Amino acid sequence: MWKLNHLTTRKARLDFSSSGQPQADVTQLWESDIELVNAVECVNWSDSDHQFMICESCGFAGCKSQDWVEIRRTGSIAIITPAFMRLEEAPKSLENEYLPPHYLLERGAIYIEQESYKSMLCLAPFPTFETLSPLSTWAASKIFQLEAPNRVLGHILYPPKLCMDIVIASSEGNFMEQTSELISLINTLLIADRPAILRRRTERDQVISLYLDISGFPEWAALSYDGSRYALYLNPGYIIE
Repeated sequence: MWKLNHLTTRKARLDFSSSGQPQADVTQLWESDIELVNAVECVNWSDSDHQFMICESCGFAGCKSQDWVEIRRTGSIAIITPAFMRLEEAPKSLENEYLPPHYLLERGAIYIEQESYKSMLCLAPFPTFETLSPLSTWAASKIFQLEAPNRVLGHILYPPKLCMDIVIASSEGNFMEQTSELISLINTLLIADRPAILRRRTERDQVISLYLDISGFPEWAALSYDGSRYALYLNPGYIIE
């Protein structure tokens, strides 16, 4: 996951003439060199999930494919993720229609501290923090899938799944036992019917890295261990419970 630190606005003009409309002055939202929203005035803010990159020929949400997100809360943070539920419920013929913006696929979910999120309301009509739906355990498992390196848990269009043989070592302890534990933790999240808890890692939480049998043998900081039980770990420093 990556933190939204300094959201800024830029003015732009979109040409809607091909759809029989005049040009429109719009507000864009940027984080450093990443364009998060291309037309604040056109986003479907009142819906449960939102298309952040609107069709630049007409300005209507849903005209173009992809670039859908959902915003959820857990504890004192808001999280911008792919529109997981919309992806889950879409028929197979439309399974690519609701994929997220490239910056979520490339960098992972965005998290925002509560006070920072509240300040964003001055820039765009985001849902208020209090009205955001809680992050579900199912969605937390999908975030874990999204964050995994090299799509080792599969594409977000499908349920997370790990081949045990792909893990060849760990930074501490028995990697086979830890791989089994990781699979069990994911499966538990998938079927649990409750809000997820993402808490900050403490000194007692030891991060366990798994090493993968794929090109470059990447290190995956996937688990935490507090001396009695394992939990799924998300960079930078969050434990899923």
